[in-house]
Amino acid sequence: MVLLELTDRQKEVYDFVRECILLNGAPPTLREIGEEFGMSSTNAVRDVLAALERKGYINRSEYKSRGIELADEVRAEVRVLPVVGRVAAGSPILAVENIDEHIAVDARLVPSGLLFSLKVQGDSMHNAGIHDGDYVFVKSQKTAQPGDMVVAVIEDEATVKWYRPRQGKLYLEPDNPDFKPILVSRQAELAGKVIGMMRRFR
Repeated sequence: MVLLELTDRQKEVYDFVRECILLNGAPPTLREIGEEFGMSSTNAVRDVLAALERKGYINRSEYKSRGIELADEVRAEVRVLPVVGRVAAGSPILAVENIDEHIAVDARLVPSGLLFSLKVQGDSMHNAGIHDGDYVFVKSQKTAQPGDMVVAVIEDEATVKWYRPRQGKLYLEPDNPDFKPILVSRQAELAGKVIGMMRRFR
């Protein structure tokens, strides 16, 4: 299907809707769109959304306050990743009880395969440019190469560290001199390799 060309205003609104889905995992409401573009009437917003739907860019549900979704033709550009919170004892990292939320990312920025996201807590990787509150994107795998940045599960907590073998032992190393390396034991489970990150500016 060939998508019809958008007017400048339609493209602005579409880009805003798409950005909200990518950054927040959810589309904006009619009121949020109106406030963003100075539209005092929700009818004006509905007119633009109707044009976007007619041209094949979005689908809408009139019965939901956030009832906008990307159409099939453009949805493939987005991947929705589960965001892992506290890891329940003995359960796989992607078990339902471990998922706090979901986040949508541009599919062109991440590889194929089983992926998840982790919201970073603390500043142990500060010198690597990963700060408290950042989201890292992780490819699920049970092995790693020396120097990989990984997510490991230790005592029911998921942590981001460098993977460093040294003198016959394996260490998970922070990138902040205020934190000490962790000697990897049988109680540590490798969950995946970090392949990217995202920061939300407030």
